[in-house]
Amino acid sequence: MCGILGDIGPRFDGARFRQALQNLHHRGPYDNGFVDLPAGALGMTRLPMSSAASLPIPVKYGETYAAYNGEVYSPNVGIVDEVRLLCEGIEKGILPDGMFALALWQPHSASLTLQRDSYGIKPLYYFYQADRGRLIFSSELTPILTLLGECIPNIAAIAQVVATGGTLEGESLFSGIRLVAPGEQLRFRLGEGQARLIQRQHFFPQTEPSSHSIEETLGEAINRCKSTFRPSALLLSGGIDSTLLNTWMKPDIAKFTLALESAEESVRLQPNLHRISLEQTAFMPVLRKAVKNFGAATRMSSLLMYQQIADAVGDAGYHCVLLGEGADELFWGYPRHLDLQQSKRHDAGSFARIWFGDYQNKAKLFSSEITSELNDQIEEISNSALKEGYEAAIDHFDLHYSLEPLLRRADHLLMSRTIEARTPYLHAGLGMLASRSTRLADGITKAPLCNLLKKRLPNWQWKPKQHFRLPFAYWPKAVQEMRHYLQEHCESLRNIGLVNLTPAYIETVDNTQLFTLTTLSLWQQEYEVNL
Repeated sequence: MCGILGDIGPRFDGARFRQALQNLHHRGPYDNGFVDLPAGALGMTRLPMSSAASLPIPVKYGETYAAYNGEVYSPNVGIVDEVRLLCEGIEKGILPDGMFALALWQPHSASLTLQRDSYGIKPLYYFYQADRGRLIFSSELTPILTLLGECIPNIAAIAQVVATGGTLEGESLFSGIRLVAPGEQLRFRLGEGQARLIQRQHFFPQTEPSSHSIEETLGEAINRCKSTFRPSALLLSGGIDSTLLNTWMKPDIAKFTLALESAEESVRLQPNLHRISLEQTAFMPVLRKAVKNFGAATRMSSLLMYQQIADAVGDAGYHCVLLGEGADELFWGYPRHLDLQQSKRHDAGSFARIWFGDYQNKAKLFSSEITSELNDQIEEISNSALKEGYEAAIDHFDLHYSLEPLLRRADHLLMSRTIEARTPYLHAGLGMLASRSTRLADGITKAPLCNLLKKRLPNWQWKPKQHFRLPFAYWPKAVQEMRHYLQEHCESLRNIGLVNLTPAYIETVDNTQLFTLTTLSLWQQEYEVNL
């Protein structure tokens, strides 16, 4: 795990670049370095995971320089060989199995390539000003903001978060800053002190499993993800996904689970289990810290749960954890998957409402113009996805509007404490097996994983899915704290586009939307955002 930073263009400032690189120290405290580019620089911070061997960074392979964040899962290879495999994969159009964000500088062709893995496990943001040839990219938002020297809010993206719970089509809440999409490649030509975008393409998940058995393939994926010289831990939620991973673990592996105030215990006692408590009194301080690290507003109340876990795992000295992200999306584990299967209407509006809920009414907090544009955008992206077929549309939305933000949450919050998240369900070709299996059966979601867990843990009993989120129904103090906080900051939110937000709305809105608005206000404060 590492950090990536690049800046090219007419306003390049070397001193400010070095300052921005320090913003990524937590992603790679063991080493950092940069190389000069035409009118810019390419930098990297390093957290060694596959080998502690020292080497110059960014990594040099032949005449190519690579700022690289992540892992390529190939036996007995070091970071230079990982870069080689990535270069060869990009050339052939088939990415290797792994998790990565990559910036490749090839001086002989004056070409700079940005690449993100096909599931979007590793984040990569960029700012591109075509008319001026300015390009900035980074693993996180803060270095880009440092280099820009300003942060202008993206009102359209703010409306997306308020209406749907997250941003759409790679937007960030900062004007001009976008995410490289999962599997997306951007290629730039550098010359005359500028960067010019010359090619954009996408790589879809292509890793073929070596076995037709889900059990064998998941076992192989776990072995790949456990390959590190650093001690690893497992995050346990008590749900199917992490419980299944645990059946492959040795008893002495450290396990961390979150114990929420007033919530039922879901993880049984077992050796080397660390219980991390989270109480209502810690709600706002932990949430503020989590929003700052995430860099955005969200409806995911798991945000501060991850922050609490990250702090505990970091305090315990671990740099690597395994987690169950991706299983719900690949194997269809959410209640919405049953709703989508049972829906008789396959039009864009019905599809979007199952996904995003009552987004049309939530959008009315904004001006009529912004509301209309957002509704049109959601209809357009829904129609576009549905043209590829109903199941393909579900998988597309799962990847971009469910899995990607969950993975970004895990990355940013865990990496705030220098912890690499590894996700076995997204490797060894397991996604291919998932798409070829019967994922829903007799009203049961994730049927193949349920069957496998029953096989490996015969005493396990199926229960309806318990979402990894805060139990607001049992946290009245936290709910009241949010309402009080938003009443105090209502006018500030109106200043970033929520022109129809009123004290009466705040007093009656549901807990999920209350949380989304609270994170938006905290984001506004932490990043000092105003029009």
